[in-house]
Amino acid sequence: MAFEPNFIKNRNMSKYELVFEDEYCISIWRYDKSKNQHNPVEVEHKWKKTFNPWDQKKKTLGELVKEEKKKRSVT
Repeated sequence: MAFEPNFIKNRNMSKYELVFEDEYCISIWRYDKSKNQHNPVEVEHKWKKTFNPWDQKKKTLGELVKEEKKKRSVT
C-alpha cells in the first residue's frame, strides 16, 4: 500500500512540489515521477532569519580575531 497525499488534485502529474512551513523554515519537496516514483527528487530548506538553533550571539569579525588571539596566547 503506497501513501499518496490526498490533497494532490491530479495524481497523474509527472512533476509537482509540496511546501511545508513552520516557525523556523520553509521546506519545498519536489517530485518528478519520471525519475523516481515515490521519493522526492529535491528537497530545499529555506531557514528564516529568526532561526538560531544554539542560541548563539552573532559576533563581528573583530571579536572573532580577539578570541583567537586569546586562545593562542594561553597555549
